Amino acid sequence: MGIVSNRTKRVSCLASIFCALLFMTTGLFGSAWAAGSSDDALIQVLIKKGILTKEEAAVIQKEAAVAQKKQQEEVVKEVSKSGVALPDAFKGLSISGLGYIDYSAGQQPLSGNRSKNFNTFDLTRGYLTVQKAVTPWLSGRITTDITRISTVPGDNDSGSWETRIKYLYVQMNPNDLGLLTNMRVEFGQGHNPWLDFEESINPYRAQGTMAIERAGVFNSADMGISMIGNIGGKLANAKAATGNGNYDGRYGSWHIGVFNGSGYHDAEANNNKALEGRISIRPLPDMIPGFQASYLGMFGKGNKDGTAGYEPNYVVNMGMLSLENPLYILTAQYFQTTGNAAGTWTFKRADGSYDTLRTEGYSFFGRVRLPFITEKLAAFGRYDHFDQDKDNKITNNGAYDLYIAGLSYDIYKGNMVLADFESTNYDNDTGLKTKIPSLNDKLGNDYKFQVVYQLAF
Repeated sequence: MGIVSNRTKRVSCLASIFCALLFMTTGLFGSAWAAGSSDDALIQVLIKKGILTKEEAAVIQKEAAVAQKKQQEEVVKEVSKSGVALPDAFKGLSISGLGYIDYSAGQQPLSGNRSKNFNTFDLTRGYLTVQKAVTPWLSGRITTDITRISTVPGDNDSGSWETRIKYLYVQMNPNDLGLLTNMRVEFGQGHNPWLDFEESINPYRAQGTMAIERAGVFNSADMGISMIGNIGGKLANAKAATGNGNYDGRYGSWHIGVFNGSGYHDAEANNNKALEGRISIRPLPDMIPGFQASYLGMFGKGNKDGTAGYEPNYVVNMGMLSLENPLYILTAQYFQTTGNAAGTWTFKRADGSYDTLRTEGYSFFGRVRLPFITEKLAAFGRYDHFDQDKDNKITNNGAYDLYIAGLSYDIYKGNMVLADFESTNYDNDTGLKTKIPSLNDKLGNDYKFQVVYQLAF
């Protein structure tokens, strides 16, 4: 009897699900179906014969639509009552994607005051994220990304795409500890303490990387262990008050960790580990909820094995002020570094020994929505200045200035289209972005017109 009963329940569940799908299909395609149905044909005949007026027919059709919707809702309720349960593998599971589909045209700089044209459709990002809750306090995440294989003459795979791991970590959620709340621990290849935070404020990562990453100091993920949390619980109605529901600590947020220091692009080349931390203070959560003051510090060695007898220093100090509102965003940041994560910013002294370059940069960003046209439309702009040799060890003409201006249009839940213009001016001895100065390099024109579709689901 138990076997028959279980089979009967399964058949009943399947029948309920089938009925639900049937009525959902009817609802999805109901308009097109109803337009050619015999009921509508009959109504049209009754209107022609003067039995019904057009107004009376409209009322009948409206009542029929309401009845159909009510019937669909009843079916959904019946399916819920039947006790259909998700398989364990799907409980606590979420899948999301983020991609940038890019068209850019302009000029790339070459040495000797030369440049070359480009005109390219490209995929500049392709994330697929799977997250799974194992217990209420334990979960995991894996995010894959795409990158182009380097161009190798004669290689059939040259220029094709390969998939790499951006994030792969286990997450644990400890209990609150006084003012330290909403904490989580990431162990594995997790978030760098800075870039995810800044990109939650500046929503235009689709346009290109943030100032410090574009300069070549570090990237957004690394192997290690870190802890992230809020200060003083969550800011009430953070999304409505600031336009940003991320990093929503009432008095701010923090992130501290120990990492390889090499970033996710490179394997670890030395035994050094980098200590990295960020703290963001929201001093007036009730008066000015969108205002935050943030500091980032990173301390370690550049990713070199030291076989040449020298391990480059790697130190970052950055401060940023940010003001967020549903209608506008403003940020201003300043940073100094000694070397970079890759350990490539070094120079040779007169005595033949090596030392690490010190650099300096600052950036300003602003966005304003245009509600007099539509709140979905916004204008944005950014200015970066970066000096590749702050102490003039190689040259006193090793800086660049970058300008960005554009418009964006929000479509739906993170889907966005943006169009912008970007241009960079170089001093005579400035190297390409992420590089060190090169004497008399005299880079040529560097600009592009860009259109990007940001795909999010």
